[in-house]
Amino acid sequence: MRAPPRFAVTLFASGLLGGLPLAADPSIARADPPPPVPGPQRPIGDLPPPPEPPPDRRRPQTPPVEPRPPARTEAPAPLPEAVEGAFRPGARGEKAGGRALARLGGGELRLEKLSVTPGRDLELWLVTVDRIGERDDLGDAKHVSLGRLKKAEGDQIYRLPPEIDLRVYRTAVVWSRRERSARAFALLVPQAIQRPAKGKTNRNR
Repeated sequence: MRAPPRFAVTLFASGLLGGLPLAADPSIARADPPPPVPGPQRPIGDLPPPPEPPPDRRRPQTPPVEPRPPARTEAPAPLPEAVEGAFRPGARGEKAGGRALARLGGGELRLEKLSVTPGRDLELWLVTVDRIGERDDLGDAKHVSLGRLKKAEGDQIYRLPPEIDLRVYRTAVVWSRRERSARAFALLVPQAIQRPAKGKTNRNR
């Protein structure tokens, strides 16, 4: 019988030995652990700063405007309802008394308790001047004649033309045509007409 070749014996021996457990090698247990491998988890130097956000090109929103409280406005002064004035003498020695009264828009001028020096050439004028001196000639002043004076004493009423504004023609004048002077005059000042108060009714009757 022929002996087996060495190659086959070697394979057979290595197979037997591979199945047996090898003894622990103390040199292997004492070996140092492998050095760490640098990777992405390891910081490398200083990191660059984060990029700035792009500017907001949108139109900025304006804050809401709070509504302002309405401004306080003063109530306009009420218009006068009437004008009146007391008669004064236009020259020394002349007699003058009573008053002139007219409602605005009423269309008439009332003379109450008039008392002036009598004369046949007397007229009632309305003039635009506010001050009348002694012996002033009002013929050149802007005026309107209401006609001949009805009587030198007592109450009387004169019609006013519709275009006459008593806030412009502010003075009533008893005018003497012969003497060309004022016997008496009354400056018409705005007045408020006093209305009678309404009486309170007793409901507990």
